[in-house]
Amino acid sequence: MSTYLNHVKLLVKKISVAFLIFTLCRILFFIFNYKHFTEVSTDLFFYGLRFDLVAISYLFSPLILLHLLPFPFRNYNWYSTILKIIFYFLITIAVAINIIDVAYFDFTLKRTTTDFFGMVGTGDDFFKLLPHYIIDFWYNYVLFVILLVIAWFLHKKYCSPATIFKPFVIKDYLIHTLILILFSGLTLLGMRGGIQYTPIDIINAGQYAPAQNIPIVLNTPFTILKTINSESIQPINYYTQNEIESIYSPKTIIKSDSPYKGKNVVLIILESFAKEYVGAYNNGVGYTPFVDSLIKNSYNFTNAYANGSRSIESLPCLLAGIPQLMSTPYTISSYTGNQIEGLPLLLKKEGYNTSFYHGGANGTMGFNGFVGTAGIDNYYGLNEYPTPELDYDDYWGIFDEPYLQYFASELNDKQQPFFSTVFTVSSHHPYTIPKKHIGRFPKGDLPLHETIGYTDYALKLFFEKSKQMPWFNNTLFIFTADHSTQSNMDKYKTRLGRYAVPFFIYDPTGNLKGEHHTLFQHLDVTPSILSLVSGDNKIISFGNNTFSNNKKFTVQYVNGIYQISTKDIFLIFDGEKTTDFYDLNKDKLLTNNLIEKLSSDQKIKKEKTENLLKGIIQQYNNRLINNQLSISNSLNH
Repeated sequence: MSTYLNHVKLLVKKISVAFLIFTLCRILFFIFNYKHFTEVSTDLFFYGLRFDLVAISYLFSPLILLHLLPFPFRNYNWYSTILKIIFYFLITIAVAINIIDVAYFDFTLKRTTTDFFGMVGTGDDFFKLLPHYIIDFWYNYVLFVILLVIAWFLHKKYCSPATIFKPFVIKDYLIHTLILILFSGLTLLGMRGGIQYTPIDIINAGQYAPAQNIPIVLNTPFTILKTINSESIQPINYYTQNEIESIYSPKTIIKSDSPYKGKNVVLIILESFAKEYVGAYNNGVGYTPFVDSLIKNSYNFTNAYANGSRSIESLPCLLAGIPQLMSTPYTISSYTGNQIEGLPLLLKKEGYNTSFYHGGANGTMGFNGFVGTAGIDNYYGLNEYPTPELDYDDYWGIFDEPYLQYFASELNDKQQPFFSTVFTVSSHHPYTIPKKHIGRFPKGDLPLHETIGYTDYALKLFFEKSKQMPWFNNTLFIFTADHSTQSNMDKYKTRLGRYAVPFFIYDPTGNLKGEHHTLFQHLDVTPSILSLVSGDNKIISFGNNTFSNNKKFTVQYVNGIYQISTKDIFLIFDGEKTTDFYDLNKDKLLTNNLIEKLSSDQKIKKEKTENLLKGIIQQYNNRLINNQLSISNSLNH
């Protein structure tokens, strides 16, 4: 019997090495990203083994099959060499994928999914930046080599075969065939993650960890495997067709008698410009003296949030009121061809000239295609910039200072009224500024703080130039960030706080001033701006007109988990049930999950808010699937 079990023992040892390497990757992931997690227990590292089992079962299934083929040639030296090569190949893939998020998680705050490869394939930014990533994240490659050396050492010491060729008799073939069948069944169970009714998915990590700590339980090969087909979202039927419209409908009626009707609109999207960096929101502690001075004379939204965590997710939210409630960003999904009626298109129908400016490479993140779908007539990227040889940052695009000067001049040539968006690039990794400005701005505690100061300076010069233009006083300037990013302050590290962004509207005439303290999200931009500068409209938007009395909320999605905040509660929902409930009035740092100890009043709030979120999810999925994101295509849905 020992002869029969020899290959089984070797296979079990090799799989054990794989589990050890996955565990080391999880430990390294936590060590390098510990600041994003709270109240971490050692149990999470053991629970993660279940998700490792799924990834290992998939990745190492070829090795399992080849180890257990019921034929005597398995005992030849040449076959053992093949098995060794396959093990090293598979463990290299496993480590390479796992190690991605040791560095990348700090920027996305989620485990990498297949949309990462879609972004890599959109434009050539990734390949331009690759040399710099290699330099900046050198430790990732050191860790990669160390882990492979550990795997090599363990394989050599414990997994070297000591078999002698022996011909098979009929009994041998039968026994080895049974062993193959047994292990094939076990591998299939491993791929499912157990014997439960359905295979485990990303959301199952919520069974073992609070939402904040879910990435610790997961591993990157698992999240990539589980999102390979995630783009094709499934129809949702929480409610009947008659029920859903009364629970939540994205149909929004805009009634406008605003004195700002017909004004120009300039939307300024600031790369990674988190609320934490703006002094006006943090008792003067920040890196933005010009923006701070502007906010004092603006209509300021003090409680604003992004709906996504990456640049590629921001434009559909801002320009069309479409949330990011699936793993694949809308702009590179199969649904991007749906008919939508975005803010630019609706303004264009009222005579607005529409344009979009981005100093990055043409085609990056699918921006050029999406803005056209949203109704923007003219897209200007790196190719259209007149002097790239003078102002290119060598990585992402044109430095913010010269690009915003160029943008101001471009606006001077637009026919009024116009709607124009500019998306800055400098405050993005690798955080470079022109050599002439090095040492001019505070370094701060994070690498991007200096570039925040530089972009703030670039905005100051933009306004100094724009004030001389004839269109200036007839323009509303809307400021926000595409998303938040790295944080030092605890209040910006929570599941809600990590989406906090600045948002304010500057009116040069001084007529639109004040503070708006209720919730605001990027989805609210389209209906809110339409109510200011447009006429009456009926639109499909998942946001609210913030100037009306509609219910205010924010909604986000990360790693298969939904979250919603209202005036006084924050709720996390895994698609089937609410897993977390927080009282925002008493617990702004989200440290006390009340889901198991809700009062009667809180139970009512939970049910009401959960129903709202389920309604949003159902409308989102079904409208994407059925191409019903515009009034003309809604068909009374």
